[in-house]
Amino acid sequence: MRTKFHLILLACYGGLAGVTVVFGPDWTPWLSQNLAFGLGAAILLGGGLVYEVSARLLSTTGLRRELAILSEYCDAQHAWLEVLDEVIERAVQPAASAQDGQGGQGGRTVKEVMAEVKVLKSLIPQFGPGAVGGAVGGAVGGAVGGDLPPGFKPPVAENLERETLLDIVRAALRDDRVELVLQPIVSLPQRERRFYECFSRLRTEAGAMVLPEQYIGIAEGAGLIAAIDNMLLFRCVQLVRKVHSRNENIDFFCNISAHTIADGNFFANFVEFLEGNPALATHLVFEFGQADFARWSETGARLLDRLAFLGCRFSLDRVENLDFDASELAARHVAFIKIEGDLLLEAAADSAGISRALRAHQIDLIVTKVEDESRLRELLDYDVGFGQGFLFGEPRLARPAA
Repeated sequence: MRTKFHLILLACYGGLAGVTVVFGPDWTPWLSQNLAFGLGAAILLGGGLVYEVSARLLSTTGLRRELAILSEYCDAQHAWLEVLDEVIERAVQPAASAQDGQGGQGGRTVKEVMAEVKVLKSLIPQFGPGAVGGAVGGAVGGAVGGDLPPGFKPPVAENLERETLLDIVRAALRDDRVELVLQPIVSLPQRERRFYECFSRLRTEAGAMVLPEQYIGIAEGAGLIAAIDNMLLFRCVQLVRKVHSRNENIDFFCNISAHTIADGNFFANFVEFLEGNPALATHLVFEFGQADFARWSETGARLLDRLAFLGCRFSLDRVENLDFDASELAARHVAFIKIEGDLLLEAAADSAGISRALRAHQIDLIVTKVEDESRLRELLDYDVGFGQGFLFGEPRLARPAA
């Protein structure tokens, strides 16, 4: 487009000069042919000079604009480095008493701290400069904001316009209002709490909660969903560390979305972090949607194999098609599969066979969205190992991780 514009300008200057040379003597009696040639040359040269001066002015304006952008970027990088310095200072303090690479009771080694900081560093570029302080500070401070009482159930924000929701998403990332929510998974028929699944919720400035089904589509469209997913994943790991420092025998399900797998920088650093903390890995169950599980990239598949080698288990979620191969799932380290209760009952003729195939390959079936006793009685006929739903406990904010 720019080349065409330049050619058009050149044609205009040349055309005007040509018209002056050819028709000038006929239109102006005092203009001789030689004088017409000189005037045409002057028009062509003058037009070229005017064009050159204008082009240089425009180029200078463009360079100034680019320099202003680069200056803003450098300021943002400087701000991030300052935050990282603060992160390191805050994170290393608990490890200051470590001797010879071994942490004291409840302490952490410097090596562990630095691995965690590396993961935090890969999170930072996903936030705008104004969001860095709150987001990183919250991730270092604990698994969830500490200003909310345990078990508190805030109201859900409703009837929100798209633009309002987008503003809430941005503000939640900027001001560290991405909350960690837990829902129990129980063994059946005993109903003993064996696992917790980690979810994210966004909190408005007024304290109301925004649910994933409200903000996921909007956050994806704005390119913000990876930031939310990755922060949730990292906070889940922090929670595992704190829980098992108290010798509590609870494992956690945490979703790994396609956005997280696609974020090669963060996810590779996250895998390296777990390789340096193998005791955490065995208490994590990473959850994938059925549609996503079949289409990981080669790089993502290798990273998942590394997680499996560490002892992480995988779970298949959001199952819509019951025509799956249990042997193939087992070969890809899937230890759990979640199926909604209604879907399992609708496929009653095949459900018993599905349960046998899963059991033969040591894959536990978790039935989800169990909300009443009558539905549970029906589902127990299909050899269900675990259950999740409001009947066993609804999602609650995690306790402050202080």
